[in-house]
Amino acid sequence: MKGKILTSIWVMLGMTMWAQKKVVWEEPAKGYSPYPQFEISRVELTKERTTLQVRYSNPPTSWFQVSKESYLESNGKRYAVIGSDSITLGEQHYTDEETWIKDFVLYFKPLPLDAKEFDFMESTAPNDFKVFNIHEKGYTMPVTPVPDEYKADYAEEDVMEDLKYSDQPAIIHFKSTNYRKGMNTEIQVQYVDLKNPADPVDAKARLNDDGEADLSLPISFPQVVYAALYNIPWASHCGLYLAPGKEVTVLIDMLKDDSGINSKFVGFKGYFAKFDKDLYPMMVECEKSVSEAMEKQPKWKDIHEVKTLIDAFEQESAIWKALPSRLSYSKTAVEYMVSQIDDPPVYLESVADSLMHTKEFTDYILQHCTQNLYSPKAVFSNRFVDVSKYYVMADAKGINADLARYCYYLPQVLQGKDVAKPLIEDKALSDLYDKYVDEYRKNVASNKEGVAEDAHVHYLDMTDVEPKEALPAILDRYKGKVVMIDIWATWCAPCRVGIEQMKPLKEKLHDKDIVYVYITSSTSPFDTWKELIPDIKGEQYYLTDEQCLSVMQQYESDGYPTYAIYSPDGNLTYQTIGFPGVEKIKEELEKAIGDK
Repeated sequence: MKGKILTSIWVMLGMTMWAQKKVVWEEPAKGYSPYPQFEISRVELTKERTTLQVRYSNPPTSWFQVSKESYLESNGKRYAVIGSDSITLGEQHYTDEETWIKDFVLYFKPLPLDAKEFDFMESTAPNDFKVFNIHEKGYTMPVTPVPDEYKADYAEEDVMEDLKYSDQPAIIHFKSTNYRKGMNTEIQVQYVDLKNPADPVDAKARLNDDGEADLSLPISFPQVVYAALYNIPWASHCGLYLAPGKEVTVLIDMLKDDSGINSKFVGFKGYFAKFDKDLYPMMVECEKSVSEAMEKQPKWKDIHEVKTLIDAFEQESAIWKALPSRLSYSKTAVEYMVSQIDDPPVYLESVADSLMHTKEFTDYILQHCTQNLYSPKAVFSNRFVDVSKYYVMADAKGINADLARYCYYLPQVLQGKDVAKPLIEDKALSDLYDKYVDEYRKNVASNKEGVAEDAHVHYLDMTDVEPKEALPAILDRYKGKVVMIDIWATWCAPCRVGIEQMKPLKEKLHDKDIVYVYITSSTSPFDTWKELIPDIKGEQYYLTDEQCLSVMQQYESDGYPTYAIYSPDGNLTYQTIGFPGVEKIKEELEKAIGDK
């Protein structure tokens, strides 16, 4: 009898312990989510319910909500949402104005305690939150085999194309494994479009319900482009060598672990498939090796003499040139990497601009770093455009030189500069240059006409003003008034938060003699700017990029938004980078007015 009683007690204790059992996943991993701002930081599984702790990060300019119809899905079964903390399901919420964060909790019907992975879904609609293959950090997702046709392990016989203009598009086919309904995955491919070589284009394709998409790119010349899954970490990038009239197919594993380089792009077939398979991992490996080797060398930002700059560049080049013997990638990919060593360096953000423009440094570059200007196998890419300013100084002819001059001078015309047409002997390229210059000038005339009725809107009406004179010319219009300058961009979320939060203060100070001057440039799309400015009371300036950059430099600013306040006598009384808050702006405006 005693034994039976003890057995019953142990059974009851076991049932109690099971009933109280809790499984916790701290900082769980995920296979894929198109919304990195919606981050699940903790999962708690119990017999009663499944709990998700969520952190939503986004500027407080727009609301978000979580649907009452949200659910978890695992092994084909759905588990409905049953409650929440810190938000109300189906209602609009905003992130904190200072932190841009909102933490909240969601409760669902209980998943099995031994669940290995699940999806969070509001629905399968394109704009609803969803996170696929949420799993414990230590759990390894099953590996999906890559079909042999995508392994690109065959002998490479491809030879890079000569630089030659063509109007035939390059075609990329995207196919995927482990694609689930509702992923709505967008792929972006960055390439150089000759409409404006200085502004790389992000072409977009969205995978259909079968996990497939095709993208046709007007690349004009053989070039290296970069593809990425939109809103996904660095592991989702790959490089592709494309040529007009050629096709390549890329295979993506949507749920493959993203802890490795290039990991979600798992296979390639077609044109230059082996090169594409090797390019991005090889470049990352090389850059890491060079970075480690250069740790003891002077930092670029600390270089203040041309000789030291040249010495540092030669040291880095020597390290790059020593790498090929250690690389196990395809021959063509390694040759491409080696060719990049012969290009001029691009250190503009790290080294004083004055050093880059000295005759001593320029002479060194022209003597040692312009081999690709003369090579028929030179690869067109963003980098070719970046170094074109050096290429145009070289005494060279041929398609490479024509293309370099095209890429250097056309963007200047599109920035509003009065630039004479350079020597471009290739007829197709010359005609293309004329076409885009003509389109730009017609567009400027049309845009001016579109805003001419509003006396407070100034679209490129300062084109004849030298960049360094743009700020004085603007301030000269408002002599005797308090002036607040706001340098912003349509794509800058903090800028738009500041503009929105300033509205009540502007109403409160409406009887004060204050002029609010808003300055942006053509980095902000004209049509977007035109739509936004009617809701922004003040003087609106749409400057050339060069003028706007000069204004920023006069404030020693490198970020948006930038604010400056002037007193009626024209003295600068306050300036800052980043929105300092309404109260601080109010305080500084009142000081400039003289009320304090």
